[in-house]
Amino acid sequence: MDRKTVEIESLEPKKSKTMNPELMLVMPVYNEQECIRKVVSEWFDEIEKWTENFVILVIDDGSTDNTLTLLQRLQSQLGSRLEVISRENRGHGQSCIQGYKLACERTIPFVMQIDSDGQCDTSYFHKLWRKRNTFPVIYGDRVKRDDGWRRVLASWILRFTVFFSTGAWCTDPNVPYRLMQTVHLSPVIESIPNDIFLANVALAVLLRKVPDLRHERIPIRFRERYAGEPSVRLNQFGNRAVELVRQLRNMMQ
Repeated sequence: MDRKTVEIESLEPKKSKTMNPELMLVMPVYNEQECIRKVVSEWFDEIEKWTENFVILVIDDGSTDNTLTLLQRLQSQLGSRLEVISRENRGHGQSCIQGYKLACERTIPFVMQIDSDGQCDTSYFHKLWRKRNTFPVIYGDRVKRDDGWRRVLASWILRFTVFFSTGAWCTDPNVPYRLMQTVHLSPVIESIPNDIFLANVALAVLLRKVPDLRHERIPIRFRERYAGEPSVRLNQFGNRAVELVRQLRNMMQ
């Protein structure tokens, strides 16, 4: 493994020295200094069991703590297969979209997104990876959740909100655990507005609307957060749901 120190650049990532990576793992992060090292390391180790030909892209969305410094130190240890972008805060969803677009632009065949708080259990990765060539879109289905019944209820409300707003039935439209073929992602990703805050929901809707595109669901366990707070708190959920309906309807026009 390349252990050469790699300096972080703001706004633009250093391209991996890995020739033609087959997988880019996109990890948006905001103020996760307490757990970012653990999360990146465990995902690096897990993916390396199944392929050495990968890149982990961490997008620091304007963190105000020591997250970026810790990422810089970690990058010097892990080498060129860890890439870092630092930018002004634009929100989790738009960070995901930026990562997806980079994977498409670099013609990396597969892109996977996970969150940076430790809730995405690495032990299920191989189940998605083994089906990567069979299904263009694979979602982790959060059948077991350790983050409480309120989050389960919020996901159910979101599911039906999306369905009645767009007509697209998405089992878990905002799940972070998703693996996609970029060849199918590229045609739809430009249709996502720059101001939509739950951009992953918009993407799930657009992919569901593509005729004959095969989707797969893999049952996963969603862990409790290692540290920190969710980006959208439950007391904000109602207002955000109303705004999401408006944004989705505008997108579908």
